[in-house]
Amino acid sequence: MNLSDMWQTWLKATTNPNEATYEELRHRPDANITTAIVYMAIYGVVAAVVSVLSSLLFAGAMSAWMPNMIQQMNLPPAETAQAEQLMRLLMGGGMLGMAGFAGLINIVTVPLFFLIGVGIYYLIAKVLGGVGDFGRYAYLNAAFSAPLGILTALLNIVPLAGCITPFISIYSLVLLYFATKTEHQLSSGRAIWVVLIPVLVVLTLMLCVIFGAIGLIMSLQSQ
Repeated sequence: MNLSDMWQTWLKATTNPNEATYEELRHRPDANITTAIVYMAIYGVVAAVVSVLSSLLFAGAMSAWMPNMIQQMNLPPAETAQAEQLMRLLMGGGMLGMAGFAGLINIVTVPLFFLIGVGIYYLIAKVLGGVGDFGRYAYLNAAFSAPLGILTALLNIVPLAGCITPFISIYSLVLLYFATKTEHQLSSGRAIWVVLIPVLVVLTLMLCVIFGAIGLIMSLQSQ
């Protein structure tokens, strides 16, 4: 795979949100499910590396802070030594090993859950009259999901920059709309419904959980 072509595809998919852009992308020779999986695997690798770096930064900060806290606890010398040994184990190889293991899992789960998510949108589009191909649809979605996912992962390690991620999520829904409308040849209204139905389902479930929790708390307080 040509990295320059990949970068140009990602740039076009994320910075030119219109039907013409996605119409052009869907006719490319590599617009298939294999390319989509590769794109998302690259995102998984980058996210894994960022996760390890975040863990190392956290471990460094904790290593500088924990000794002072242990000293303030006024533990006996033997217990202090055990606490410091446990801290070195957790902040050193233990945390790095867990981060590395989680990163390896991430490389597999990112493409897997991506395909499941695309499959849900694909089925909704089909129900609403869509005529698109699953492989091309996955490719169009990966063309913006991978770079935006990488951007989100990088922002999460920058203090206070994580507040931007909700706006990235909203923007990704806009790009999903264009990918859906173009690939499935749907009207604007039906394409919007394809995008909104999963969101509305998730919001409904969240509200059910919230109101259920409130009802449970009120019933316990009344007893």
